[in-house]
Amino acid sequence: MAKEVAQGGFGSGHGIRLIDLVIVILMILLGSVSFPSRLLAAPPQAIPQLVVVSPPDMVWVSEKDLFLAGRLIDSEATKVTIKGVGNKNPNGIIEVDSGSFGSLIHLKDGENVIELAAGKLQKSVKVYYLSSKDAAKGGKAPKGFKRFFVHASPASLDCKECHKFRRGKFDYQRIIPVRANCTTGGCHSKMGKAAHVHGPVGAGICISCHSPHGSFEPMAIERTGQELCLVCHQAKREEFKNEVVHAPVEEGCIDCHNPHESAMRFQLRGNGTSVSSLCFTCHEAAIFTKKFRHGPVGAGDCIACHQPHASKNASLLIAPSAKGEVCFQCHKDRQDEFTMKHVHKPVGQDCNLCHDPHSSDTRFQLHKKADALCAGCHKKLSPKVFDDIETAVYKHEPVAQGKCTSCHRPHSSNERSLLAASTEKLCFSCHDELSDNVAGSKFRHGPVQTGDCMACHKVHGSKNSRILVRYFPEEFYKDYDSDNYDLCFGCHNKDIAKKKFTKTLTNFRDGEYNLHFFHVNRKKGRNCVACHDPHASNQAKHIRYDVPFGAWSYPISITKTTTGGTCVVGCHAPKSYDRSSPKIKPSR
Repeated sequence: MAKEVAQGGFGSGHGIRLIDLVIVILMILLGSVSFPSRLLAAPPQAIPQLVVVSPPDMVWVSEKDLFLAGRLIDSEATKVTIKGVGNKNPNGIIEVDSGSFGSLIHLKDGENVIELAAGKLQKSVKVYYLSSKDAAKGGKAPKGFKRFFVHASPASLDCKECHKFRRGKFDYQRIIPVRANCTTGGCHSKMGKAAHVHGPVGAGICISCHSPHGSFEPMAIERTGQELCLVCHQAKREEFKNEVVHAPVEEGCIDCHNPHESAMRFQLRGNGTSVSSLCFTCHEAAIFTKKFRHGPVGAGDCIACHQPHASKNASLLIAPSAKGEVCFQCHKDRQDEFTMKHVHKPVGQDCNLCHDPHSSDTRFQLHKKADALCAGCHKKLSPKVFDDIETAVYKHEPVAQGKCTSCHRPHSSNERSLLAASTEKLCFSCHDELSDNVAGSKFRHGPVQTGDCMACHKVHGSKNSRILVRYFPEEFYKDYDSDNYDLCFGCHNKDIAKKKFTKTLTNFRDGEYNLHFFHVNRKKGRNCVACHDPHASNQAKHIRYDVPFGAWSYPISITKTTTGGTCVVGCHAPKSYDRSSPKIKPSR
């Protein structure tokens, strides 16, 4: 206890308890300790002050008349005298009411020294008045004077209207936001009539944002930048701490919001029709007004995708753009389309790689026409394909038209190469007549049977007619050369028509006489498709239904026997052949 008393401590340190005081007094009487000097000292005396609330010292103003306001602290004075400026008080005496005082004053051009006195208390304030006329001539306030903004038409203020009055004194820390006459007088009478009015304006409480005494901020605003708004809109403070903050938010809310009223919700500074009308004041409208517009852009609803204030995501997006996450906020019905077995690489990265999220002159908001867009990547990724396209004499029709998505799905597919369907279904979706022929045929060519159209055709383009992978003559008659039938000989025995007599190369022979040699290997040889259908037929060996010849076609029918057969065709009389009993006697 003696140690605590020596240090000047009693109990909890928040006041002297009676029991502590009794113990100390007993100890003093017994001579154990000396009485602490701080308890013997006289209580501190309050220091009277004369405070000028407005205008501050060393400021310059552009208004000739302003309201001077001040208060007395711990002073019994009932009057304050004022000198150095014109005022509306008789004999320069201002009455003190509950410790506060005020007076309208009239400044002279240039520097004014306002001298105030209340008994022994004195205060002087320097204010420089710079008239608009002097300012227009290039006049400036002297160095050291700071700009102070006050109301252009000052009125006498009653401190009791705004400041809490209790126990005979003002609590200047407590401000009652009383209703003002700003919108009911002749100055701002049209304010508050718009569709959307800021709360303080609607309530007529202008001093929520503006200082009635004046401020170092234009329009006598109480605070600078976003801090003015965050006094009320505290919930936004955390939002503004996100990684990406909209530039106007950093600078202050009024770039986007009218602080008083607007035709738009949230007092936005648009034209009353859409959010985009506000956005276009900074962002170039041409980016958003091309032929094909994203739905929200067309509706002027920018905040469907973007946060207006701050976001964790780049470009203030409501969700990350990676893997289309922001797009799926709306396009949930399309999400399964992006999750098939084979996914286009850009889909797994960012939809914006192919689509412009705002507007484009190309359908589906593609950055370029489909073929040019695909080529942008696939010239490097698939050089062989583009070599075929660029050197092709014959191009597949969708390729020639730049319609890559006629065959390929742009997002994902369960088929390789992002095909829209299996090769067979895909080809037959256009080549429907061929599809009917194949479907109604008993015998199908091997590649057709397996659905491998690309065994014979280059799907994008080729130097060969019918986009064939190898050369095959278009003419019905063609001088024989094995290279002329390179397409067929890619799979079939290329010697089948070389020898006039054979026992092994083919069963289409009369005795040993090779009837393939007879039809093909001659000056005016028939090509393979003169007799065979390259896709399918109901006759064995894919023998055609008819023989094409110019604008005509002749029916063809073959009847097979165990050792040969009979061929009936419009180009010659019925002919029979037999491997055991030859009908023809050719010279060797």
